[in-house]
Amino acid sequence: MMMKLLKVLAFLFFPFALMAQGGSLNMDGMELSYALRGDSVDITLSAPTRGWIGIGFNDQNSIVKSDLLLFHVVNGKTSAIDMYVVGAGNPKEDTTLGGKHSISLKEGQETNSETTVRFSLALRSHDRYDYQHELEQDFWLILAYSTHDEFAHHSRMRKHVKYRFRNN
Repeated sequence: MMMKLLKVLAFLFFPFALMAQGGSLNMDGMELSYALRGDSVDITLSAPTRGWIGIGFNDQNSIVKSDLLLFHVVNGKTSAIDMYVVGAGNPKEDTTLGGKHSISLKEGQETNSETTVRFSLALRSHDRYDYQHELEQDFWLILAYSTHDEFAHHSRMRKHVKYRFRNN
């Protein structure tokens, strides 16, 4: 009887385990957590700032040629831009390069000391300016934040780390 109950419980909960696998990272005060959901990834990103926060993806340890996503919360309204860095100090919005805005923004909030955003991305999009993720393969993750809301303002903190989305 107990074995039958365990099989039923495994059958009921196993699909949810597959749908919501993920991980987290804390780097210099920034926190990233993610959950894999089929062919997309849900990401929560927070930093100790009232300015913009950002995340980037690249196959090399460089900001150049990275898929860069920036977020800010101004007067309770959350905004996001999807960019591709064509050269040092030269990020361009995907849409101006012929690509598309690929961020599915869920929500954002700002407190006196922290900004947090939740969003989703396709692991593999049809936009040549988006990073094409492969599970269990390393990529360079870029985490950054600024003390200002203007996206053109330089970051206060930016770190690069080799990372991978794991299919636990």
